[in-house]
Amino acid sequence: MTYKTDRKNLSKRKQTWWFRKYYRDAQGNRHGFQVSLKTHKLSVARNYQDEIMGRWKEIVDGETFSWKWEGKKNRTTVKERRLDQAVEKYIKHKESENLAPNSIKLIRYSLGNLINHLGSGFNYTAIKGENIDSFKLALSKNRTPAGLNIDVRNVRAFCNWLFHTERIKRQLPIKQVKEPKRKPQYLTESDIVTIFSLETLSDQMKRFFAFYIWTGLRRSAPFFGHMEGNWLVISADAPCNKSKREIEVCLDEHLQEIWKEMIEVKAEWKNRGRDFENLTGKITKEFKRAIRECGLDEKHHLHNTRHTFAIREWLKTGNIYAVKEQLAHSTVGVTEGYTVHKRSKISADFPSLTKQIAEAPKTLELVEGVHLLAYNEE
Repeated sequence: MTYKTDRKNLSKRKQTWWFRKYYRDAQGNRHGFQVSLKTHKLSVARNYQDEIMGRWKEIVDGETFSWKWEGKKNRTTVKERRLDQAVEKYIKHKESENLAPNSIKLIRYSLGNLINHLGSGFNYTAIKGENIDSFKLALSKNRTPAGLNIDVRNVRAFCNWLFHTERIKRQLPIKQVKEPKRKPQYLTESDIVTIFSLETLSDQMKRFFAFYIWTGLRRSAPFFGHMEGNWLVISADAPCNKSKREIEVCLDEHLQEIWKEMIEVKAEWKNRGRDFENLTGKITKEFKRAIRECGLDEKHHLHNTRHTFAIREWLKTGNIYAVKEQLAHSTVGVTEGYTVHKRSKISADFPSLTKQIAEAPKTLELVEGVHLLAYNEE
């Protein structure tokens, strides 16, 4: 018995079954898709129809396929070959994952560099390790290893996507270039005092800088949080949240007031029709200007306030796992990067924290009732 639902999108022409289906794009325009199934058997046509419907979302998104019944490989593969087209599809895929706009911007920039190097019409199915090596070599002439590795990581993720979506046959082993080990930079107590004594720095900016130093939050994070009691909560899907899990920071009344001020500034910025990124950019530039005016190391940037928080917390608690949780790092291995600094040096850089340090000085007091002679000065 033949059911109409089994052959809804099937029609027969000259003893050959065809698939035909209509759909509307995001703008509401109607389109038709049809393909010959190259069989006269209805049972086979139904199986091929299931294959097409399994890829239907990709077809609507603009993918073109070489179907398994059309070629010799007996497998369905993506038909397009241009590198620039594949990059656009990959970026749309990343946008669907709700990545932060800045992350999408970095991905587009990195893959734009790859397109400029290989050519927009490059057949990405022919991409090989030597293509990636020549790409890294070309960029290394005017990029630091750290800057180059940002592009390398984004290109590697793109190539992995090509492999997992069966656009290329094998996964490319793409390695980052070696970077000199760098210690996380932090502001010393003396640096902080110098910055906050600047008369050219507004009181508002001083409050904002203090908020970052005492919370360890990333630049955009405070602006996407909400208060629950004394806790500032940043949701897992916030555009600034790299950890992709909920972040909670307990604030005292003074920090809560600063946070409210930051939210008010964000609202004012929005009412004036200005981009939010310009607000965080202004904070970053003000911090950099303050660093220069104080004559401090120009390598310092706003993110160093997060490093400063981490260093101070590690000094006070001696518990790297607790610091990991407060920074919302994915693994403790990331947080352990701060342990390259000797605690004795950090202690000297933050003399006001001496009484709060977790470790107590070692003494000769062993157990009660046992007294050892002290050395007497002659």
